[in-house]
Amino acid sequence: MTGARPRWAILAQPKFWIAVGLGLRILHVATIGNRYLFGDTIEYVQMALRVLHGVPLTGANPRAPAYPLLMAFSFWVGGEENFVMVRIVQLAVSILHMGLVVRLARRMGGAGAAAVAAPMVALAPMLVFVSGLLYPTLFYSTVLLGLTVVAWQLAEKPTVGRGVLFGVLLACGWLTDMVILAPAIGIGVWLIAAGRRHGAALTRALAAAALTVVVLAVPYVMQLRSQGSGQVFMSKAQAVLHSARSDSVLSRDRWIRFPPHSRYEALPAGAFVSREFGLFWKRPVAFVHDYLLEFLHFFKPLADRVTTKNRYNQLPILIVGAVWFVGLMSLSLVGLLAGAGPVRGRLLLATVVLATAAFYAFFFTQARYRIPVDPHLVVLAALGVANAFPRFCRLLAEASAEPAAEPAA
Repeated sequence: MTGARPRWAILAQPKFWIAVGLGLRILHVATIGNRYLFGDTIEYVQMALRVLHGVPLTGANPRAPAYPLLMAFSFWVGGEENFVMVRIVQLAVSILHMGLVVRLARRMGGAGAAAVAAPMVALAPMLVFVSGLLYPTLFYSTVLLGLTVVAWQLAEKPTVGRGVLFGVLLACGWLTDMVILAPAIGIGVWLIAAGRRHGAALTRALAAAALTVVVLAVPYVMQLRSQGSGQVFMSKAQAVLHSARSDSVLSRDRWIRFPPHSRYEALPAGAFVSREFGLFWKRPVAFVHDYLLEFLHFFKPLADRVTTKNRYNQLPILIVGAVWFVGLMSLSLVGLLAGAGPVRGRLLLATVVLATAAFYAFFFTQARYRIPVDPHLVVLAALGVANAFPRFCRLLAEASAEPAAEPAA
């Protein structure tokens, strides 16, 4: 006979915490009703309605198409501008999101780390909040988590099938938010270094990934180019950068500034890089100052630079989020430097976070840009706890283990 489990054993079960996290997200979504919280949502709604009515997408809207497609599906199921249905779909994405965090923590640090990561991702204030946010934040974060999980699997055992899945996630991420180029490059470099022992097998897997990306992404790129809009590089980010350099409030701490009301022009990638390099060449100290200012701001605990006012960005709520992030960052640093699991796994997690911060720092940073990589910080923090408190995490692992079946009589 097997020994009876302790009464608290349910608290070590990741499935229990995922259920708690889902319950919190349902309560949060229920309090919002059929409305959106921030003005940018209307851009996604407009694209979703175009899809719903069979109007071809164009490059006139600066938003990537994947999330509007998800929103269009929700409108098709629940009716036009039924935001409740969109959030119900996002609740399903939330379950996958939490599950991927637990899976990644288990693969890198074992059952104890998974048992620690589960309540952290379930109760994380910002991750609960984005379940009701009509932005691609949750969807993009889920894709990025999936990409990280598959990268880890490819480094352990590369196969063509995993390479294809890696390519699907890359294309999906790019069609959700082009910022994925930054962590994708970081993951790619990590993967080549961590998986080099596999030689030809990894090469075949990466070739399959590249071919998959081409097959999935090229049709959309060709459609945009046929409309004369495919050459613009991250037009929304460029517009925000221009505002940050020309707006009297946003440019206050910057050293490189444009005259107020100066003309904005969205540039192709080459022209944009050329202009930025020219600014760096003329004023290197000022350029580096502004870059480091934005890089550090990416990790600022207290959210700011939010113009829309609602109950979720009142000071008491923002303080709760800031306190949570300070604790998360502290534990994640412990995880990076001395966490459970192999060093290469911790470096993979840190690479995703730092590459994202480094990319946004060229433009403009806000707390919500950081939310997609919060799950990676959660896994790092869980690895830190697993190594700092091995006995406690061993108890959690034992309590979360499936009971052994009794032998047949």
